[in-house]
Amino acid sequence: MSKTLVITGASGFVGSHALDFALTNELSSYGYVIATDIRELGYVPEYKDKHFTFVKADFTNADDMTAILRELRQKPYSEIVVWHMGAIFNYTIPRRLIYDVNVLGTEHLLEALTTFDDIRQRIRRFVFWSGGVLYGDFNDPHVSLPATEEYPVNPTNDYGWSKKEGEDRVLFFHKKFGIPVTIMRLAAIYGPRSRYGMAVAYSLMAKGQLVPFIIGDGTNHGALIHAEDVVRVADFLASVDEANGQIYNVVDKTPYTSAELTTFLGRELNNEPFQRLRLPLWIFKLFIKTIDRTAQRVNGEPLVDMELAHMTLADNWMSNKKLIDLAKRHGRENDLLKYPDSLEGLKQTLDWYRKEGWL
Repeated sequence: MSKTLVITGASGFVGSHALDFALTNELSSYGYVIATDIRELGYVPEYKDKHFTFVKADFTNADDMTAILRELRQKPYSEIVVWHMGAIFNYTIPRRLIYDVNVLGTEHLLEALTTFDDIRQRIRRFVFWSGGVLYGDFNDPHVSLPATEEYPVNPTNDYGWSKKEGEDRVLFFHKKFGIPVTIMRLAAIYGPRSRYGMAVAYSLMAKGQLVPFIIGDGTNHGALIHAEDVVRVADFLASVDEANGQIYNVVDKTPYTSAELTTFLGRELNNEPFQRLRLPLWIFKLFIKTIDRTAQRVNGEPLVDMELAHMTLADNWMSNKKLIDLAKRHGRENDLLKYPDSLEGLKQTLDWYRKEGWL
């Protein structure tokens, strides 16, 4: 049976990598791709032998789901896979807007997919993009790190809270309507085309406007995953029956400390960190407050996201054992991740930024 892939949030950074994979990667088995977003597409790779369509839709408006259902009905004998990454990833947006998009938007999509039996019965998998942000500060006194999928969930910001609510909606539809679902709790995503989060730090470091200090003792971990690997994992999980109804941490195989990552970035960006001077946490917090007040603003928003900066202080150490064990059972342990080593992936990303004139 042919397969139709629905990519929500297709206009975003990760969405562009999802389009790359679905339309051009030799591993892709999707013959029909439906991309959707509230924004127009800014990137579509050159492709052949695929049917592709874009549907502009606002998921906060339940009526906008009609056009997506219409497209799905044009392929009545095709299995349906949904990669639901469409969401607001921003820690400065008002709580109500985050709720409307990340929670109600997810609910509206699931309601639409379950309204008609001819569509619901063809759903092969609904893959939900969640995040390690659900684990909060990774400081539960009763559970040791690295955090497995059983680690206590304790979001500390509105974005994390919205993802927890989104997970609850997904699991509700799984139990009530039998929708096959898989939840990915993602580490920090990086890669070419990203202009948010870590990408801002790369730019400031490369320009000499931000010294890559090692914060505190530098032993806290940074959980990372390359954007290309996120979509490779999503494709794998959508194809494996064992992943139905399951939650997986999606993080690469190299839990580097913040000191190791900072030293690497400083060397690559010709901006070496002060090895003998570690920045105390309280000074760092004061430092980012100062940057927040004085930094250039983009589209009316601060260049530095305060909450995102605070999250870098946590020991973001996530275990991918459950995912890798599944990959082993299906002969995919060695080729599932293209960039299993964070430093290799970061170097590829920085090289791309230089090539494109972003650094």
